[in-house]
Amino acid sequence: METVAALFSGFVAGAAVGVLGLGIFGPLLVSVPTTNWLRRQFPDPSNWVMVSLGAALVAQAGCAVLGLLLGVVLLNVADGGESGLGSPSWQFTLAVIICVAVLVVGAISWQIWLWRRFVLAGLLAAGCYGWMLPHLAAS
Repeated sequence: METVAALFSGFVAGAAVGVLGLGIFGPLLVSVPTTNWLRRQFPDPSNWVMVSLGAALVAQAGCAVLGLLLGVVLLNVADGGESGLGSPSWQFTLAVIICVAVLVVGAISWQIWLWRRFVLAGLLAAGCYGWMLPHLAAS
């Protein structure tokens, strides 16, 4: 597997998670109650818009960086990997699914009222990082 293909595929998969994840968690940024400690720090609505925009941009960049890191992991794992689970590297896909599942269960136990958003984001991350990344890198 070519290094540039794996890194670029990781970046694209991470960018997709970041953009689509903003649709999942974006409404929470604008609907934070005024009793929240962070919202009290920025009482002016225009300041809160800038804080929300900054949080969204940092999250999107973080997803892209995570995708690059997973591209490096795929590059190192895929040499001896076999196809399976609908992926060119079943070991990588299974590891991503397990890690995402652990993170989602931990997030749900932390904020149970957001369980639907966490499950949807977990499915998005597992699909993009677990299946889209190896397919993009293999093509």
